[in-house]
Amino acid sequence: MPEHPVLAGWLAGTLEIGVTYPIEYVKTQLQLQQQASSLFAGEGGFRGPLHCTSVTLREHGIMGLDRGGASWVMFAGPRSAVRFGTFDTLSRFAASRDLPERIGQSAVDTANGFMAGIVEAALCQTPNQVIAIKMVHDSAPRGPKRYTGFAHAVSCIAREEGLGGFFQGVGPAVLKGAVTNSIRFVGYGHIKRWMQQGAHEQDGAPAPLAPWQSMLAGGTAGAVSALFSQPIDTVKANMMGLEAHRYQNSFACCAQLVRAGGVRTLFNGVGPRVVRVFIEVGLQFTLFESVGRWLDRLMP
Repeated sequence: MPEHPVLAGWLAGTLEIGVTYPIEYVKTQLQLQQQASSLFAGEGGFRGPLHCTSVTLREHGIMGLDRGGASWVMFAGPRSAVRFGTFDTLSRFAASRDLPERIGQSAVDTANGFMAGIVEAALCQTPNQVIAIKMVHDSAPRGPKRYTGFAHAVSCIAREEGLGGFFQGVGPAVLKGAVTNSIRFVGYGHIKRWMQQGAHEQDGAPAPLAPWQSMLAGGTAGAVSALFSQPIDTVKANMMGLEAHRYQNSFACCAQLVRAGGVRTLFNGVGPRVVRVFIEVGLQFTLFESVGRWLDRLMP
């Protein structure tokens, strides 16, 4: 773990989102296409990831794929900083209590990842995604198209729904964050230790991973986490969208979505999400390791 995890996480998160957000946009549009919604476009909706991309490019140009992206850019640094900073703090505490030796490194990574996910989701992920998802929903085929930009969307949400409006869907957001981070940190840790077998520095410490190794380890862990958490992510997206008021709670939302469109509707957008998360997590861990080593040399 780098000596400056918060700053390394901040820089890594900011760089990563610039690459992956267009895929996030497509994924969100597909997740919000629900038969339970009054904004459901039916035959006039998107038929898949490629159709969504082509229609968006044709009607709105390349910037159409960045709709809502400003929110992710604003929160990307804090998200990664909170995630890696919390995980590192908890890992250091666990090491000081000899917990890895007593209960095993995997158990420690799982617990620390779970807690890091909860903190990240509660403090950063929920308001970030509420703004972004409402902006994406606003631009859907049958969306009202009223937001003129990030600042306008923020002001509208604050004026119409108050501070609580930025925390709609916090329940599934926290659950998803905890589940995905548990899987990602445990998976990355397992793969990293496997790749480091037999490779050590002169002082006996495990040799750092090459960038491609960090990318593969992080991306694989991220893709697995995306598959397992997709239903939670779909419920979360709809709890944060323009029709959040239709759902009494997360369980009611899930029931309405399944009743109207079947269980498969919970996996809308799973393809682009797996691709996006593979790239996202792979880049984050790669950049986190690389930027962290650079910062350690810069600020010993």
